Amino acid sequence: MIFDARDAYHAGMAKIIDYGRFAERLARKESRWGLLEEFQREWGYVDPGGEPQVTREGEAPGFVLEEAGPLPAALVEWWDSPVNSFAFRPRLYWTHSAWPPAGTDTADDPPGDEIRVVMSEYQYVNQWGYLASEAGHDDPKVMVNTGAGWVEQSRSISEFFLQLAMERLPAHFGWGLRVARKTVEDDPEIVERLRATHREMGFLPWQEMGTDSLSYGGPDVIVRHGRGPGADYAIVVQARTRAALTATLESLGITWAEEDVDPPSEIPATPEDLPPAAFTAGDSDDRGRWTVATTDAPRVPAEVPAPARDLPGRTVAASDGEVVVAGDAAGGVHAWTAEGARLGQWPLHRAPVTAIVCLPQEETHRIFSGDAHGVVRTWTTGPDGGRRTPFDRRGTPVTALAEGDLETGGALAAAWADGLVRLWSRPTGDRADLRLGTGIEALALDPSGTLHVTTANGTFVLELDQDLLWPARDLRLRLREIDWRSLRTNRGRAEEIPRLIAELASDDEAAAQAAVKELYGLMVSKRGARSAAAAAVPFLVERMLIPDNRARNTLLLLIADLAVGQGPAREAVRAVVPDLEHFRRDPHPSLRWAAEELVRICAED
Repeated sequence: MIFDARDAYHAGMAKIIDYGRFAERLARKESRWGLLEEFQREWGYVDPGGEPQVTREGEAPGFVLEEAGPLPAALVEWWDSPVNSFAFRPRLYWTHSAWPPAGTDTADDPPGDEIRVVMSEYQYVNQWGYLASEAGHDDPKVMVNTGAGWVEQSRSISEFFLQLAMERLPAHFGWGLRVARKTVEDDPEIVERLRATHREMGFLPWQEMGTDSLSYGGPDVIVRHGRGPGADYAIVVQARTRAALTATLESLGITWAEEDVDPPSEIPATPEDLPPAAFTAGDSDDRGRWTVATTDAPRVPAEVPAPARDLPGRTVAASDGEVVVAGDAAGGVHAWTAEGARLGQWPLHRAPVTAIVCLPQEETHRIFSGDAHGVVRTWTTGPDGGRRTPFDRRGTPVTALAEGDLETGGALAAAWADGLVRLWSRPTGDRADLRLGTGIEALALDPSGTLHVTTANGTFVLELDQDLLWPARDLRLRLREIDWRSLRTNRGRAEEIPRLIAELASDDEAAAQAAVKELYGLMVSKRGARSAAAAAVPFLVERMLIPDNRARNTLLLLIADLAVGQGPAREAVRAVVPDLEHFRRDPHPSLRWAAEELVRICAED
């Protein structure tokens, strides 16, 4: 069964998980990391794809494991494990890793032994490590320094990293509410109700920063009771759903206001809910980006190039005439010359490779590959390899990839199992999302500007309008003509300005508004606009005059504020006032007000 991370998240949140029974899961833990993987998935953590941000090699270049003294096997396994969420997203944790394990520098060692630190709290107040005398154990207990000396934090290294994930991930992915110490002091029955309605999760008390916190579980909820003097809050409730948070607070007799609730910081994107792909000649999307030219194009049978035929576990293969590439069930990508000489193999994916394509470049070939977790990666057969982060990622399997040269330059297309097809202009990076439907088995891009879509029902040809497909493409090319590195913002060189201006064209209103906010921070100050502002004004006005721009109200205010003070930016804004004055008569009050501000500021001496 292929794991669809996004669907699993939304379906999983509908399935109630009783953390009151977590101690039973902990007791019967069948593998070191299986329960960690389950817990992370339950709270919405998804493997981001790509390479880890923190590695053993990066922490200690030149360190040779085989030449080191005894090291716990579980610690080495954790560092190298694909379920190590700290390695891939360390900012979820706000801790500092230690590799190789080192001596403590925050407290004296315990009598007759030494501590080998594996992790430190962000401010280095607390450190966690194992006893040097137990370094030869596969999975020794973990100690933590407290005001009373070193005490046992977790019964094993594997349990410690599970407990650390439990302390960190629900705060990011879940719904939360923190209850002040005074509230519990005024109503001590809250703790009694907690003990009566929820069960301990089976961990030892968490000792970070003097919290001495016990964790209790219930349906879709974890409740922490901070008993120590360092606990900022006596009760912290973290739930997988808002309903579970509400039910828990009511069961504990806690009153709260809406503003007290902390919503999730991150929620995986909602899956597309599309029917099977089906086309009729003449069909087009509502923005005119594609039109169905024919519904009975000949289906080109997939042919496995010779060098890839004998690859064990082969799942997909392709060739550009000079190079043959293939993916396997273990996530590996392989490349050969057309004559069969091996060019290399790379462990790019942590799921079966489901689509692959390659294209020639100067002195090398670029590979794009997609997998069953929805990750698209890119690599080259040359010495430079590829980038460590995914080219793209969605939480549903990649079903097809295609590349081709269009009138506007090179393009890449990818299809996912939920029916979304994404097209990129390779020269600029602009992308377009086409919701074509599920069941897409293959894609092909033709130089004539057509996209061939193959399903079980045949191959359909869609004519693409490239100007409508990537409306900001021309803008990006013109932005590249300006030497932004020579211009200044409030934070230094203006290299981020072109990306943010192009982001103003986003269909995503939140992304467009966020771009305006970031442009404010870069270009507007009490001392007047920075040098990049004058160069940016014509592009901002151009975006402002596009009727379907999603951030026009705030964008017009940004343009007005760039005119505050003296200098080239003010003159640039004053020159475009005639183009923007008509917004004083716009039906939207926010635009009318912003236009009045623009005129007022530009009229000031």
